[in-house]
Amino acid sequence: MANQANAYGFRPVRMSGSGPSTNGQTQYLIANGSGTAIFQGDPVQMTANGVINVANGVSDVVVGVFNGCEYIDVNTRKPVFTNYFPANTSSYDGVIKAFVIDDPNQLFEVQATGAFANTDIGATANLVYTAGLTHSGTSQAAVNAQTFGNSANNSVKIIGLTGDPENQDTSSNNCSVVIKWNKHLYSANTAGI
Repeated sequence: MANQANAYGFRPVRMSGSGPSTNGQTQYLIANGSGTAIFQGDPVQMTANGVINVANGVSDVVVGVFNGCEYIDVNTRKPVFTNYFPANTSSYDGVIKAFVIDDPNQLFEVQATGAFANTDIGATANLVYTAGLTHSGTSQAAVNAQTFGNSANNSVKIIGLTGDPENQDTSSNNCSVVIKWNKHLYSANTAGI
């Protein structure tokens, strides 16, 4: 049976070593009025300005996965909690708080764009970034199966299949895999900002 072609970004599943996952989040900042939307499940990077932005390039070093934000509406002056940051949004007080799942040992499930073989376990791969869905606020990021290989410069390391019965046909595109970040800001041997 073919897999569902419905990318959903990065979903936390467990910790490395099968330890219990708390899905702990750390508060970061988004630039007030940023022109880039960030969706729940999007990989994010830290910029030199001390704020986060979408990590959508091959060379990006990920700080974690965006899980939502909080800001003060400029018209109502009331707090807004949302699972995605709409582009060009400003906060009344100038502060937009982002909540990021940033533990480098957190494992995530994500859809791969191509077919998968058992020999791909332990391989590395890069991301495919497509802007998320505004009606649900969810990411459309995926892992690029065309980049499965052994490069230390690839974004993620493939840990295995998720076991999702709707997306476990390894001979078809879009199976769901478990990954660990290969290039994470808080991992050993990565440069600072």
